[in-house]
Amino acid sequence: MGTGRGWSALGLGLLMLILGASPTPAMENKASFPGQEITLTQALSKALDYSPNIKQSLAAMDKAAGRQKEAFTYFLPTFTTGYGWQKTQNPPELRAGSLHVAVNENDIYKWSTGLSQPLFTGFRVSSQYELARLGVDLAEVNLFLAYLDVALKVKEQYFLHLRNIKGVQVAQEAVSQLEAQLKVSRDFYEVGTIPINDVLKTEVRLSDARQRLVSAKNDRALSRARLNRLLGLAVERSLRIKDILKAHPVALDFQKFRLVAFNERPEIKAVDLQLKQADQGIKKAQSGYYPMVNLRASYDFTGNDAALGGSEYNDPTNWAITTQLDWAFWEWGRTAHQTSQQRADKRRLEAAKQELVDEVDLQVKEATLFLRESQTNITTATTGVKQAEENYRVTFERYREQLTTNTELLDAQLLLAQARNNYYNALATFNIAEARLQRAMGRGLARVGYTPPKPDTSVWP
Repeated sequence: MGTGRGWSALGLGLLMLILGASPTPAMENKASFPGQEITLTQALSKALDYSPNIKQSLAAMDKAAGRQKEAFTYFLPTFTTGYGWQKTQNPPELRAGSLHVAVNENDIYKWSTGLSQPLFTGFRVSSQYELARLGVDLAEVNLFLAYLDVALKVKEQYFLHLRNIKGVQVAQEAVSQLEAQLKVSRDFYEVGTIPINDVLKTEVRLSDARQRLVSAKNDRALSRARLNRLLGLAVERSLRIKDILKAHPVALDFQKFRLVAFNERPEIKAVDLQLKQADQGIKKAQSGYYPMVNLRASYDFTGNDAALGGSEYNDPTNWAITTQLDWAFWEWGRTAHQTSQQRADKRRLEAAKQELVDEVDLQVKEATLFLRESQTNITTATTGVKQAEENYRVTFERYREQLTTNTELLDAQLLLAQARNNYYNALATFNIAEARLQRAMGRGLARVGYTPPKPDTSVWP
């Protein structure tokens, strides 16, 4: 599970387990192939598994986990080995007056094996590891954020597509009503009851209704294509979705919503993690104030031939252990300047968090007001549809009895179409507003039972 593909497969497996199903080809076909009605839960599941944005976040999380493993290795000893050959023009000599004594040969071969272990680095290594560990947490939060964003897009497009499906139905019914009205108007004209301009008005209105039907079908095709794209399907693919365009009571409590948002919004959690990273960055920068202590050990083989055989001048083997302390006590303020940069970055993050908190507060307020408005609109739109239907029925009956004019009947038909469109608009707006409120609170995945995957941060792969 060290790759984005592995995490994606794990996330889908957990999702299927929570939903009470197994990731079988039959389940995939149910959500993919035309002629099958899919639910919002299935659409969310498929979109979350397909989303390229989520796959990017999964890859980023794997990268962060790898960086944490890398940072851990700096706590451990480093083993090195090397083989070297040195040739000099003249063999080394020991001179004492006129006496010259050779102390080695022209060719020297040496094989050295060493160990280096940091004992104290001024907290640089520990800070670097904490930065990497927080980076894993940050990547996980960003993955959750990607899931939330994709889920919101799917919900919005799902309800918009349902709205456009209803729009086609309303447009088709308007065409049928006007066709029936045109037939009655022509009959009245033939018997001389109404003038020809009443027939012409109906024909013009019918032509306009047919154009609206074409436009409604185009909107439906476009919203289906956008939903298909989110699901990873071909944009021209036929798609049937379950009709859940309805309303339900929602208790609106702004103070409760904002508290939930402050506790659960991943954006706020991400900034908090970045602030912790800034603290570790300051600590890492301050490591320059401290000395560095390292332990080194080596074991050497030395000889005057490539096979490292014996030598009359050198012992064939030798070992050494060294403890080294290095302290740069004057660097022209370099460490202070590095620390100042990290402190400035932390102040920037603190200001960014305050701005984010204010923005989250505003988003929750807007979403709450938007949802309240949509609830009110559903009530008035429901009443409006009932009144418009009764008005059209009465007006049509009166027209058939020639107790009212053709113009009034056309107006009644137009009012009925507008009332029905307003009703379906209100339902779609309500469901989208609810989804946006959930997103503003940092929620919205409960419908699919999403559990964030955990990165593999074990030391050894």
